[in-house]
Amino acid sequence: MDQRSEDRIEREVDIVVHVRSCIEKPELVGISIPCKAKDFSPHGLRHNSELQLPPRSLVYITLSIGVPYSTFLLLCEVCWDFENDEKLMGGLKFLEGEHSDLKRWIEAFDSIFKDDSTTN
Repeated sequence: MDQRSEDRIEREVDIVVHVRSCIEKPELVGISIPCKAKDFSPHGLRHNSELQLPPRSLVYITLSIGVPYSTFLLLCEVCWDFENDEKLMGGLKFLEGEHSDLKRWIEAFDSIFKDDSTTN
């Protein structure tokens, strides 16, 4: 069942996921994983990954996007993950937190995606 409260905008963007906390797999803490974001909302994104990130893990992502080009550091909780057609997919929910650019991301969101269409 889809629990999204916001429409998503499809755009593929390279991101880097930095694992901050992972109770199920503590050996992942401190690693950085290159991933592809597939769609965005002001408060989350869906991504492909080469590595499974268990739900409830906390990560920071580095995301560079937009015109003018801006880089955002966003604190996230892994909400879900599954394998689809032999690819690992995951959902991240953005959180407020120390060093997080969430407020700046939300303020810039509409201008970054002004020419993109939404999906449900």
